[in-house]
Amino acid sequence: MHLTGKIFAFLTLCLSVAAIILTAKTLDRQNEWNNRVEKARLAYQQEVAKLPDARKQVLQLRNELTMSRLDWGRHWDRVQVSPRNLQQGQITIGIGRNGNNGLARQTDAGEQFPLLYGFQTLEDGSVKYVGEFRVTQIDATQAALQLGRTPRDGETATWNTSVPWRFRDALPSAKRAQIGELLLELTLFEQRLKDRQLNLAIQQKSVQSARALLEDRLKELNGDPELPEEAGEERRLGLVESINQAESRRDQALAEVQQLRVELHDLYALFEDLLAVNRALEQELSKRSGVAEDTEVSANRDDNATK
Repeated sequence: MHLTGKIFAFLTLCLSVAAIILTAKTLDRQNEWNNRVEKARLAYQQEVAKLPDARKQVLQLRNELTMSRLDWGRHWDRVQVSPRNLQQGQITIGIGRNGNNGLARQTDAGEQFPLLYGFQTLEDGSVKYVGEFRVTQIDATQAALQLGRTPRDGETATWNTSVPWRFRDALPSAKRAQIGELLLELTLFEQRLKDRQLNLAIQQKSVQSARALLEDRLKELNGDPELPEEAGEERRLGLVESINQAESRRDQALAEVQQLRVELHDLYALFEDLLAVNRALEQELSKRSGVAEDTEVSANRDDNATK
């Protein structure tokens, strides 16, 4: 065989082996894709079976969203707010009477303006409910609003008018009831706080009065050397010092009395001794007087007998 034929035969053999290998891999890949297609077809059939329920759910959610939007009413985003009298709850907003999105509504009774519910965005991105506002003045491009209740102490200080606000002209009844309950609880809490602060102020005044009375009593007890002379020595020295001095004088007087008692006892003992000596002398004198009388009587008897 010619050399060229041998080369072609060898190449044909190599290509045949490669074709067999590639054919086997192609069949494996085809089987894999057939399995994937079958799984996708089954999944598609399952999802198609779920499609009517999903459509019903989407329609229901759309209806719920529509009802929710109706409960929340119209809304105005990124409304510029400027303060008028924040202490009184008065602001000015960049929404006026005119335009498709204006505040004015034409009714049989004439032009009317809705209540507006304000929301402000905080630094952390959360939204805070500010309150219910009523329109007091309005022109083509802006309106003046007044908070629908008396602002609480320090409430308006938290209003950030440097960032845009959001306003709505309606709130769901459940939200309004919840806000009303929270405001009532907050009002009751503030009233209890004021009552406690008033009670604390009364107690502090009582403490101050008690301290002043205590100082007066301490001055009465310990004295006040700053008092004038005409106030009296007792008030200047104090009851304690006055009592101490009185007790000292009493102790001194008692010591003197005791000394006098001792002296009296000694004098009484001396008096008793003198009485005893006097009795003894009296008895001795009595005896001597008796002997002398007997001698005189005997002498008289002898003289009479002689005569």
